[in-house]
Formats: sequence, structure tokens, C-alpha cells
Amino acid sequence: MERGCIIVENTVTAVCTNMEQRDPKPCMLPKDPMVTIASVSGPPLTISGSLSTTNFVMANWSRTMWQTVVNRAVRMLASDPYGTHFFSAIATVD
Repeated sequence: MERGCIIVENTVTAVCTNMEQRDPKPCMLPKDPMVTIASVSGPPLTISGSLSTTNFVMANWSRTMWQTVVNRAVRMLASDPYGTHFFSAIATVD
């Protein structure tokens, strides 16, 4: 199975899947019965924010420790029941 994206003006507007196992062709033949095209619903949502704490222990955590915490949050977003609502999630500590 081969997947591809249809991009219009730097935005992914559809996802193309070629189910041909023997000789996968690029997803350029939308009339091919082995090719399915699924539209992407709406623009992606970006959520950003900041966190501050007055807890003495947490306030002294290293950047690595905070990155570990936000990585765990990303893994939780990717798991059920939330995982089906996210295409991807990225969290970074500045």
C-alpha cells in the first residue's frame, strides 16, 4: 500500500491511498479502482500555551525533565480515546 498527499498552496487537502500490492503506482490516477482519495477536513488546529509553577520542586526541574513530561503528554494524546482525533502532536520545551 502506498500513500501520498495532495497539497494545494502548502496545505494538505487530501490523502491518497493506492491499494495495489503487486505494482504500486503513484497516486496520480484517481479513476483507478485501486486508488482511494480521502479529503482532509479543515485546516489543522494548532494549540500553544505556557505553564508556570510556584511549586519549589517542579520549578527547579531541568529542561530534560520538563521535556520528559511533555513527551508523556504527547503519548497520552496519541492513545485512546483521544488518539483518533490527532494526526500528530508535538510538544517542545523552550
